[in-house]
Amino acid sequence: MAGSLLTAVAPAVGVVDGSAPPAFTAWPLLALLALLPTALAVVFLSRGQELTAAAALVAPAVFAVGRLLDDLQLLVDPIDAARPELMRAASLDPPAPAIGLWLLLAGHVLLIAAGALATLGAEPDVRSDRPSFALPATAGIVAGIGLFTAPFTSSDALIPAHGTLDSPTLPLVSGLVVTLAAPALAVLAASATTHEARRGGLLGLAAVLLGFAVPPIATAFSVDAVGPAVGPFLVLTAAVALAWPQRAVKDDEDGEHDVELPGQRRLHVIAGAFGLVAAATAAIGASTDHLVLPDGFPPPADYAARLLWPAAIATGVLAAALLAKAAVRPAFTVAVATIPLSAAGALDAVFTATQVDVVGPGVGVWFTAGSVVAAAVAAVTAALAGAVERDEVGTATTEPALPLVAATLIAALLAVGAFSLPVLRAPDYVAIGAFGLRVGSFGLLVALIAVVVAAVVALRARPSRGAALLLGAAVVTAVRAWEYPLTAARAAEAAPGPGLWLAAAATAAFVVAAALRTAR
Repeated sequence: MAGSLLTAVAPAVGVVDGSAPPAFTAWPLLALLALLPTALAVVFLSRGQELTAAAALVAPAVFAVGRLLDDLQLLVDPIDAARPELMRAASLDPPAPAIGLWLLLAGHVLLIAAGALATLGAEPDVRSDRPSFALPATAGIVAGIGLFTAPFTSSDALIPAHGTLDSPTLPLVSGLVVTLAAPALAVLAASATTHEARRGGLLGLAAVLLGFAVPPIATAFSVDAVGPAVGPFLVLTAAVALAWPQRAVKDDEDGEHDVELPGQRRLHVIAGAFGLVAAATAAIGASTDHLVLPDGFPPPADYAARLLWPAAIATGVLAAALLAKAAVRPAFTVAVATIPLSAAGALDAVFTATQVDVVGPGVGVWFTAGSVVAAAVAAVTAALAGAVERDEVGTATTEPALPLVAATLIAALLAVGAFSLPVLRAPDYVAIGAFGLRVGSFGLLVALIAVVVAAVVALRARPSRGAALLLGAAVVTAVRAWEYPLTAARAAEAAPGPGLWLAAAATAAFVVAAALRTAR
């Protein structure tokens, strides 16, 4: 409580002198977010749920380490600190630290101590149920990606908008700490030995992530020359997912079961049918006009829509295979991400072109958008089929061998570069970035998240299912690599970009990892 109160009071007192006040009145919001994690622990403690309260204090303590490093930048060089909610420099003369900064740093230290004491004081217990890792692990990875990127965009030279890698040393280390902490704490909380500890850990992590997501969003909509970035919205989505009610999965002898779902075969048929619909609508979208010009002028060549063809072919083939053989289901679930990957790029081009008054969307736009909806339904249904299968046959598996872990990690890292860097470069061509706020960015993010989650889950899945997941990831990165040969004609003097080579390397690495996953 003392640590939370200090971090809540510090922004109201002021972290630097009056020459650099906050860019907007943010202290009420910051105070509420600072008090929220400890308030959760207090509520649990008042109900006698000591283990839940202790677990809720772990995430605030770990993230306080990153906060401490980040806030030390205000002491070392406040001009390079991207913290407009705390201070906005009016000149290149660095402002002097104020009492609020010392309160803020002391609050972080107390929160770290509280988390350490809570961990040491937790009594050992026995496992009472089987945890579910899928949602927490996915949310943790999404949060890590969001924390790694720039919190906002800025056209003000005195409000730097840095991502983790282009930040000064202290914010760089801080960014790496919180980026790694998000997925690690999500998995650790999900693997807690009781449902009470799991709930406290996940809710504590969700509360902390709100403190990282909400201030940048508020800054983007409150401060001139500052705009929103996609990172905080990813963190906010992850926080909501982690706070979603976590229901224990009891053993059969306890007499408690999850909500009963349709059988595997029926879910496979539904997923395969929607996959075929997604493939068909994507193919129609690729072959029909996306733009309508006035006076009967022919529409321009739609290079972005050409990527719909390999996505439609891959999704259609795997959907048909799923109807015949259930083992294809993991690969299909991942490969469906090729539809939003390709459709988002095509829709981005339409959105840009229709900014001109005389240009309107063509019929192909509606088929392309429909393919995304059908693909989403197919992916969710296939994921439900996987949940039913795990309930029926279990999830027991051996520890993955070191070569498999290395190959999968290399493939995942190559995939991050493949979707972050452009596959095509040209003098007058601006590539869509995965971490921007353009329509095409969301397709890249969906594909990246699908590939990374598949790599993580494949290490814990049964060998055949893990290999199928890795092959599905290889299909996604292969479609990404096809973007260059299919769309290079869109720009003069086009040349391969680094994303092309990374996508090709990631595809090969995923195939190797799949082979290792099935090896004895």
